[in-house]
Amino acid sequence: MRQERASLGLLSLKKSLKMTTLSIGLIMAFQSQADQTQMVDQPGSVLVGYWHNFCNADGYQRGNAPCISLTSTNPLYNVVNVSFMRVNDTSQGRIPTFELDPGAGLSEQEFINQIGQLNAQGRSVLIALGGADAHIELQTGDEQAFADEIIRLVETYGFDGLDIDLEQAAITARDNQTVIPAALRMVKDHYRAQGKNFMITMAPEFPYLTGAGAYVPYLQGLEGYYDFINPQFYNQGGDGLYIDGVGWIAQNNDALKEEFIYYISDAIANGSRGFAQIPAERLVFGIPANNDAAATGFVADPADLYRAFGRMREQGQPLRGIMTWSINWDVGTDSSGQAYNSQFVNDYGTFIQSQSIPSLDGAPILRGVADIRIAQGSSFDELSGVSAVDNEDGDLTAQIVLTGTVNTQVIDDYTLTYTVTDSDGNQATQARVVTVFNNPPTLSGITDTAIQTNDNFDALTGVTASDAEDGDLTSQITVSGNVDNSVEGQYVLTYQVSDSNGQSVTEQRTVTVSDTPVNCTTEWDSNAIYTQDDLADYDGMTWRAKWWTQGNTPSDDPNGPWELTGDSGCTTPNPDPTPDPDPTPDPDPTPDQGNGNYANYAEGTNYQAGDRVSHQGQDFECKPFPFSGWCSGSASAYAPNTGTNWQDAWIRL
Repeated sequence: MRQERASLGLLSLKKSLKMTTLSIGLIMAFQSQADQTQMVDQPGSVLVGYWHNFCNADGYQRGNAPCISLTSTNPLYNVVNVSFMRVNDTSQGRIPTFELDPGAGLSEQEFINQIGQLNAQGRSVLIALGGADAHIELQTGDEQAFADEIIRLVETYGFDGLDIDLEQAAITARDNQTVIPAALRMVKDHYRAQGKNFMITMAPEFPYLTGAGAYVPYLQGLEGYYDFINPQFYNQGGDGLYIDGVGWIAQNNDALKEEFIYYISDAIANGSRGFAQIPAERLVFGIPANNDAAATGFVADPADLYRAFGRMREQGQPLRGIMTWSINWDVGTDSSGQAYNSQFVNDYGTFIQSQSIPSLDGAPILRGVADIRIAQGSSFDELSGVSAVDNEDGDLTAQIVLTGTVNTQVIDDYTLTYTVTDSDGNQATQARVVTVFNNPPTLSGITDTAIQTNDNFDALTGVTASDAEDGDLTSQITVSGNVDNSVEGQYVLTYQVSDSNGQSVTEQRTVTVSDTPVNCTTEWDSNAIYTQDDLADYDGMTWRAKWWTQGNTPSDDPNGPWELTGDSGCTTPNPDPTPDPDPTPDPDPTPDQGNGNYANYAEGTNYQAGDRVSHQGQDFECKPFPFSGWCSGSASAYAPNTGTNWQDAWIRL
């Protein structure tokens, strides 16, 4: 997350041109300002730097980042992102635009000329969309207007592409996740038709790249269209990833900086450890230029990055390059006025430009080709959800060739093969297995139980059978074995049921007959919390919880949280009939420590980033934003160590 503390003082330019579509005449008019006969592409290694369209930014360590001209940027930056395209005045509408800050000391024509000079040097200049505090909130139907505005800016200034740099609420605001990718596909296709490559990049904060992260829709919506992604590996504090044998590696752990850079790169490049995949040849590692540019993430020892990049190269996955926030901070000063002297570009410029990157003109990408199970007799379209894209040819879905068939009436495993070829002859082939199945029946309520001698026992009480296709099969259950309730011992009963397709299931239970009354060890407690499949004894019967419940008395209500499994065979112990008439409270009560070092985790508590709790004898810390919102004790799925998604919210200490 970038910090922009300077007053931008942007010039408010009234839009006299309201565009819905771009005519050829308008494009020619724009080309009179900027020569866009060619767009400058970067097929190899990249050193990406952001250029401030504002002056005198205040740093995290109270340093200063000055205004500079585009032409004064170090030539080793071969991609320069102009910051930012945004909505500066909501009264002018919701379509973002770019307005040159007059404080930069450049006229519009000088700015246009300087972009042309960088292009002449083989360097690309992109417009960055968003920024840390940008208000961007597009809605369905804005796709064409937004695409038109991007093209207008390209033809006016000479930009070579666009970098998506949405942060905070703007990432998921309104329909941004679908409108922005759709508009950029339109722009990319517009220039592809002219034989040009309009570059598309993104700068997501890396926590948004997890499987369900907020940036994943942008990756998916622009797959086959984006050129590279430069995630921000800074300002995320204790967030990171867990590695067996190493432990938790946080983004701000300088002692493990090499390990963090390597393992997070490896995870993203391969789509592992819970992260979405960005191929290594399209992955650019984003770090701050110095300690003033970001709160955390600065790489104090460049050798850590050199070694981590070397490890990726040795495994055949060299990264595309490095990104930094920002060019201005690289030439800024610290709080004492000492110049940073372009230390970032001096450390990494030559290193990155010497990297060898595999050719990007690869095979097309097939999507949606995954193994699948379908019910017998259901309908199935082999091409539904399957698509193909190519970085040069665009959408190739219509070119997919399918071999193999599926007979949904016959239970079996079927193999389908999908093949697509691009205009260069590069071919992608992928197979999937389609399993046609019929659900076997299920037996419920069969649990081991104990009864007292001569107690009544019905082997089918609480036992049911059902089938997804045939429905209720309880009446079809057969039981083999018997229980003599007059003789102590253990008896084994075997239950079996078959469906109309001939599929059978068998389960066994043990019934213990004893002269000695059996005390209830799992007596139902109105204050206890029960989750799915927990057992409780109540009124001489055993009950199984169907879902989370507390305080609900077990009953045979079909809509209630309990289901009867059979006789419990136990007697409820009598409580002490004489309570303490004058209980004395603990004079020095201490919080429940949960056998850990901190107060026990309590449901319903709104925990904040950095809060520490103990749960089931282990200690946990609530992750920083944007994950801290999931630490709320009201969300049981994120309860530390027990919730299904607890690792999204907590760090085990």
